[in-house]
Amino acid sequence: MGNEEKWKANLDKVAYLKTFPGWLANWKQAVGSTIEEIIPIPNQDAHTVLLLSQGKFIVTPQAHHEPQMVTAGLLAARPQLEPIHAEAFQEYDRLTHVDQEAGREARLENILNAIDNNLERIPELKSHIRKLVSQWDNESPRSS
Repeated sequence: MGNEEKWKANLDKVAYLKTFPGWLANWKQAVGSTIEEIIPIPNQDAHTVLLLSQGKFIVTPQAHHEPQMVTAGLLAARPQLEPIHAEAFQEYDRLTHVDQEAGREARLENILNAIDNNLERIPELKSHIRKLVSQWDNESPRSS
């Protein structure tokens, strides 16, 4: 078999895979199906096959454990999940607020430390800070 025949044979196989009975190309096609089995793919730790009802299947990455992706998923599904897990969302919101406030305080501390650490090396820093504060005081009221 020459190179062209090999290339064509591979194209034919790939075209057939895309029409394989039961294979789902996206999650929307799985709506209404139930998961019947989860099969790990050997030597592919990050992927599994989900066997669904009616002979359907989908090849997928494993569940994400990265907090950023879990958060994004949780927030995307919040309208559907919150009625079921209201208390958990209240606690999540509380912890989010605590995290945001700690981040704000850490930024403030970093700024104040940077100013303090540079006062001797940059003597004009004090006068620039005074001018900024005076400018802020003269501007229309924001928040203090």
